[in-house]
Amino acid sequence: MNIYEHHEVLGWFFLPENPDNRVPGVLKWDPAKGAEIELMGGISTPIIQPLESGDAYIITDEIVTPARTIYLDADDDKKYSVWDAWMSSCSRNIQGKLLKEQWLSGLVYVGDHVLPEEKTFTKATFYIDELYYLVNDGRILPPEWCQMKGIDRPGEKLENGTFLLPYVLPVLGGFQAEKFEGNTEDAHYSINTFATRPWISEATEKYPSFKLDLMLKHQRHGLVLPISVDASISITLRKRTEEPEDLVGTASDLMDRFMPIHDLMRLATFQPCSVSRVQLQSQNNSDDTYLLKKFGEVAQPYESHDHDNMVFTLNNVSLENFLEKREHLTSTDGAISPWSILIGLCGYFSNYAEEYISQSFAAAEGFHTLCLDKGENYIDANGQSKKYYLNTRLKELYCRLPQEIQDKVKFDIDEWAKRAVKARNHAAHGGSTRPGASTSLSDRYDIAVSVFLVTYLVALNELGVPAEKICGALLNHPKISLAMSYCDKVRSMLES
Repeated sequence: MNIYEHHEVLGWFFLPENPDNRVPGVLKWDPAKGAEIELMGGISTPIIQPLESGDAYIITDEIVTPARTIYLDADDDKKYSVWDAWMSSCSRNIQGKLLKEQWLSGLVYVGDHVLPEEKTFTKATFYIDELYYLVNDGRILPPEWCQMKGIDRPGEKLENGTFLLPYVLPVLGGFQAEKFEGNTEDAHYSINTFATRPWISEATEKYPSFKLDLMLKHQRHGLVLPISVDASISITLRKRTEEPEDLVGTASDLMDRFMPIHDLMRLATFQPCSVSRVQLQSQNNSDDTYLLKKFGEVAQPYESHDHDNMVFTLNNVSLENFLEKREHLTSTDGAISPWSILIGLCGYFSNYAEEYISQSFAAAEGFHTLCLDKGENYIDANGQSKKYYLNTRLKELYCRLPQEIQDKVKFDIDEWAKRAVKARNHAAHGGSTRPGASTSLSDRYDIAVSVFLVTYLVALNELGVPAEKICGALLNHPKISLAMSYCDKVRSMLES
């Protein structure tokens, strides 16, 4: 079941602790908004104050309920578990009987009735936009001209206009597990690829034409032979003790382990990470179970891919090395916060200038302080202990870039850091405190983009992305080259 599609399911809803109180309703899934449940009746217990004898009143009490799980037995015999649902509205008659209830949620498990705290899952598989191009394993090979029975004069144009060119298209079909692998302390990651292949059965092997017919789409204009290649990433829990329970967890346990892959995709594409499907495997080995989760960006798997959108691939930085270096960069207390800000700003250009300025400097200063573990003080060239200020941190970030990348950015480092400090102080202190020290909002925004870009490039360098790949992205990647255009404005500002 795809997250990016709208779904509508009819059935009977009830609470796990009260299965006898079942009411009809509809579950609607909107990929941008999440789940909405509309019930004809109610599954809650209204809280009504007792009446004094002879009093008349209008019921205005709200039904306040904590986030809870709601089960659904759908009309198609599927079972659903709506997790972390909260009531958004309800209506009652004068006697206090519930007529309608509306519940909202961002998390729906499709396939069984399961409480969110139950440890029943062994694996989660994520299908992500652009993931295949991070792998790019060449499943479809170049066409080859061939001889074919019944074609006597291939490649020759006949008088009647006939022009036939027989060819074969080599396709490495089927499923390939663990194309790339990596581990963290408590999870194992494997990237898998799948390509279209003929169906295999006794009938298809006995009648090859039937095998072809199963692959063809018979459309009104003619025949279509779809061939597709896809990629997914599977996450399993790693065994930390001798107890077998360590390999089984809740859905949240597996979803939490997705964050490193989310970060990898944002860094490698410089754009939001869009998940189109999440498949869960439980202890009974059932694969036909899914999780509908509201992610930040709605997937668009059928949109065109631009080859320039990839900053690097797993052929440049292995999955194992990425996971290891990410873990190192985020291991210091508090380091995950600036790292998360850095990841969130990848490919993001806010319409709220002051917000973007503050966040860009928070990412830069926090990344240098916590991710690179630079602390509060440093030793200068004279061997003296000095306190770090933003000016010095920005210069050190810039100087960590390989020379060929510095040659692309081309900042006067002293003037750039000086202007950047002024821009940060303006945002942090609510304006300039000295007459004539202020710069325009657009200039401060340009500087903030340049500061974030330098921080992002340093992060790529720390992860081991080759300098030539980074230089190529500065020239060709649509959003990174846009960030470079802001840097051009900053360079002109510094020169003036």
